[in-house]
Amino acid sequence: MAGVQYHWIELPLQLVIAPTRGTGVRRGPRCIIEVDGRRAGYIGRNPLSGNLEYFLKPWARGGVGSRAIAAFLRDHRAGDRSRAFFISWSNPRSRRALDLAFDELGWSEGEDLITRNARAGQRITVRAGSRPHPTMRDRPSVPIAEKGL
Repeated sequence: MAGVQYHWIELPLQLVIAPTRGTGVRRGPRCIIEVDGRRAGYIGRNPLSGNLEYFLKPWARGGVGSRAIAAFLRDHRAGDRSRAFFISWSNPRSRRALDLAFDELGWSEGEDLITRNARAGQRITVRAGSRPHPTMRDRPSVPIAEKGL
């Protein structure tokens, strides 16, 4: 992810931080993502910035990310404060996964989340108290093929 989500200067820090991802080092919501009983990634706070981030191993890609993000935001943020994702301009796949998750939750810009452009990418802040839209709450996940991925 160096040169995509992280700057090259941050690369040495990532070697120290990587083992702490998905653990309780930083307070706040976090989840380990498993696919077919294998650890596929995590969603949680970045140990350095405190931003929300997610990671999936390459073998688990193909729709798992957006569904995992939607489940995390729907089920694991009760009582949590506003949190932000930072997506690099060089990482359109991550932005697409976030957009699909927000769509699955029925969330909209300005009401449930705020997007701000920055020099290196976009900061997407999920407002405190955001809940799935009532018509989306009990809706089963939409198969990823119907979403155009």
